[in-house]
Amino acid sequence: MNLGHRRSCAIRSALLCATMLGGIGVTAVHAQTTPAPAADNSTVVVVTGYRASLRSATKAKKDSTNFGETIFSEDLGKFPDLNLAESMQRVPGMVVQRDAFTGDGAQISVRALPSAFTMVTMDGNRVAVASDFGFTGSSSPNRQVDLDMFPTGLFNRVDVAKTPSADALEGGIAGTVNIQNARPFDRKGEHIVLAAQGSYSVNARAVSPRITAVYSKTWDKFGVLVGYTQSDKHIFSDGFETLGWGDPNLSNFCTGCDPNAQFPGNGAVINPQGSNQFRFSDTIYGYTGNGLTPGTLNEAGLMALNPGLSETQIKGAVIPRLGRDYFLDGTGKNKVGSIALEYRPSESLRFNLDILGGGAERTAERSDMMWAVRNTGPGDDYNGGMIPIGLKVDSNNVVTAGTFANSTFFEETNFYRDKTAFYSINGGMVWQIADGFKLDGNLAYMRSTYERGVTFLKFRTPFQSNVTATYANVSGNDMPTITPNVDLNNPNLGWRTFAGQINMQLDKRNVETKSAHLNLTKDWGDWTFKTGGAYDTYTRHINIQDKSAALTTAFTTAIPDSALPNYLKTMKSPLYRDGVSGAGFNKFVTPDFDKIAGAINYDKLINSPGNVAVGNSYNGAGASNIDEKIGGAYVMASNRTTIGGIAIKSNFGLRYQTTDQTITSPSNINNQIVSITTERKYQDYLPSFNAVAAVTDHLNLRIAASKTMTRANPSQMSSQLGFSDPGAQNASQGNPALKPYYSNNLDIGGEYYTGATGYVGLTFYKKDITNFTVNKTVVVPFSSIGIPYSSLGTTQQNAMAVAIGRTSADVLANPSLVDNNPINLSTTVNLATTSKLTGQEFMWVQPLDNLVEGLGYTFNYTHFGKSTLLSIPNATYNFTGYYERGGFSAHISYVNVGKMKIGFLPSANSIPYDMYQTARHQIDLSAAYKFKAFGIEQSITLDATNLDNQGFRSYMGYDNLPYGFNNPGQTVILGWRAQY
Repeated sequence: MNLGHRRSCAIRSALLCATMLGGIGVTAVHAQTTPAPAADNSTVVVVTGYRASLRSATKAKKDSTNFGETIFSEDLGKFPDLNLAESMQRVPGMVVQRDAFTGDGAQISVRALPSAFTMVTMDGNRVAVASDFGFTGSSSPNRQVDLDMFPTGLFNRVDVAKTPSADALEGGIAGTVNIQNARPFDRKGEHIVLAAQGSYSVNARAVSPRITAVYSKTWDKFGVLVGYTQSDKHIFSDGFETLGWGDPNLSNFCTGCDPNAQFPGNGAVINPQGSNQFRFSDTIYGYTGNGLTPGTLNEAGLMALNPGLSETQIKGAVIPRLGRDYFLDGTGKNKVGSIALEYRPSESLRFNLDILGGGAERTAERSDMMWAVRNTGPGDDYNGGMIPIGLKVDSNNVVTAGTFANSTFFEETNFYRDKTAFYSINGGMVWQIADGFKLDGNLAYMRSTYERGVTFLKFRTPFQSNVTATYANVSGNDMPTITPNVDLNNPNLGWRTFAGQINMQLDKRNVETKSAHLNLTKDWGDWTFKTGGAYDTYTRHINIQDKSAALTTAFTTAIPDSALPNYLKTMKSPLYRDGVSGAGFNKFVTPDFDKIAGAINYDKLINSPGNVAVGNSYNGAGASNIDEKIGGAYVMASNRTTIGGIAIKSNFGLRYQTTDQTITSPSNINNQIVSITTERKYQDYLPSFNAVAAVTDHLNLRIAASKTMTRANPSQMSSQLGFSDPGAQNASQGNPALKPYYSNNLDIGGEYYTGATGYVGLTFYKKDITNFTVNKTVVVPFSSIGIPYSSLGTTQQNAMAVAIGRTSADVLANPSLVDNNPINLSTTVNLATTSKLTGQEFMWVQPLDNLVEGLGYTFNYTHFGKSTLLSIPNATYNFTGYYERGGFSAHISYVNVGKMKIGFLPSANSIPYDMYQTARHQIDLSAAYKFKAFGIEQSITLDATNLDNQGFRSYMGYDNLPYGFNNPGQTVILGWRAQY
């Protein structure tokens, strides 16, 4: 991938195929209180606009017994929704988890709880996709579902159930999201819908095609629907990252004056200025420069170079460990097709068969240039340890300015290719056995595979050379400014291959679910009784093969440092073209991967057998297998009655579930790979109750109470010991004894309906969650984790040796030297206390036809009570204004997600700060003009996302300690639709 070439590419207009979806085009199904297919015997309501879609959603809410929201196909299809995750950003209390590189919604969380706490189903069956959170590729392999795999064009509705009923599958503490694919009898007759769009990425400066085509036809008793969507995407994102912040270890200047930080618990910190991530040099070398005289540097000399600072301030001076500017340049392609068949031999019997399948391919280059601070010091092979000059710090001891002689810069590039595929088969039946007596059921199978090959290459500035970094951290900037005294965009600078950190891994995953569900319903006057059973299996295998040793040999043999300039290329255009503040250098060399791949025979390497990877892989996941057998049964009663002239609807019931769980993972024990298997079995009784009272024709009051559960994160339950930190400071270990999460829930609320579309609603909710998990970090000696020093990688060996002021050769000769090196061992444990989550949701849908016909707005606001849980914002809100009249329609939305805490102290690398994500908003626009030509209904559409170019930013402790800043840019989509 040539950055300069990509930047200079002319905008292509390649909209040759047209598509627009059928089920999403113009149909909506009458509201159901549950998403199960058995309830799908309601009247089809044909609507033709956004306002009509809102009326359908309002009616669905008014008629429902449970707390929840329904989004109909018109709402999905007419808004700039790239996928199903995007479509739900306007639901009260919903937070869309976005890929920070692309800005696209990928996962969803109901009421801000982790996305794995939301059960995602398709037509009532479990959904599992083996993908890994889009381009980010950093999602722990938990139970969350990447909804960006499912295009809106093939689905006709989404039901968000915030309170459960006994007939719904268990597993979602936060709620259940059911997606329903389009079917032929949604709209009888013969229909063809086509659409073609061109998506322009402002950052990538490239146009990508998006096409959709749907054909459906019904006969007297049979119907067929066939659909296909394809979307291509060019990605370019840039930003700043640092793998934590740290302060120096001054023990080589003042023995015993700088002990390591300790965290005894409950937020307490001992020696807060002891993260001790690096050592300053105690020697001024001949190459140091900056006007310094070569010789020994003692503490007095160090203080003299930094006048005005005390010893305490210097030893606690915080700078980024690996401050790096990055870019991601890549392409993606999603293809999904569907076939839906329906057979209705009689009024009392119907069958359906839904087949959905597709995949995604992504290719990307992710390159960064980092100022290397971590593990530097006397005796290292970086540049012998930095020397600070003229440091300035603020009141929090954060360095605001300084010059660092003897610096080192790393260029790191990750080339990756990934493929995701899935298919789903669902067969269902509804049989009205007799008046008021119904049997329904389905069989479903879903399988998904994922493969990602990653290749990490790293290169360093010359050893023992005059490399100096000037540093400034200006309050209010997006990132700190790091300015080198050398040209990092010069292939002939003297770059060295960092052989100890060359990595190659192949990550293969497959996920499989099987479902068999049966329900029996009996109407008895004002009562409806329902019972049923479910049997589901969930299997997930992750196999990670490490080929780093073979890559290192092949690379260093084929490309010695003397030849390296021939395999590096310069950046032609700078990063940060869109007003990002604080950027220092904005060009640097990157490896020519195509040329390197030929020299090292990349295809043979990536496909060759590798070593089984134990512990954490490149993205934090670990090789493991999980098999779950889940049985369920329930009884439920629904009632309609009138008390004192007030109509009341209710449902109550009990669900029983049993889970049989087996987890197998490889571990390194005594330098041998051993598979460890753990087994768990548990059962639960989960009651639920929902009621709504129609106090008047306009006023509904609701109440719900329930107990819900979510199974533990399987990646946290493996028995692996992970020790892949290049700095040899952090290790992690799974906990097979983790318990499921349970929540006791109470919801109270109501709505006042002002007309066909308008209403005002308010909901109060409370969740008491037990067995919530937290990462517990303890400091243990290296000798206690059972890994021989000799089995570590070269980089880890050097880091541990430098930490005690020795060489790796010294330690290999006498491994006991590092027995007491402190290791931060992290594991996941269940909290003994109950975690409480409260919140209030306010909704207001208001047409303004009395002022201007076709004008209106929707607004929702969710306030979250103070909580000890992570990733809970203080508030989220959404405002959508719309205008629709004649052939013109337009909608603009403003979504805001408040600031949230995303990590407890100690943050990465023993810094005594909590970690936060800043508040972020996004503005999206959609407009369309409808017309009729050649007897065909057509429209021209314009969609735009992230109009004011908002990025993603996180920080540690203080706002001027950014952990990451990502700039995904804006997207503009111009399209054409036709419907026959």
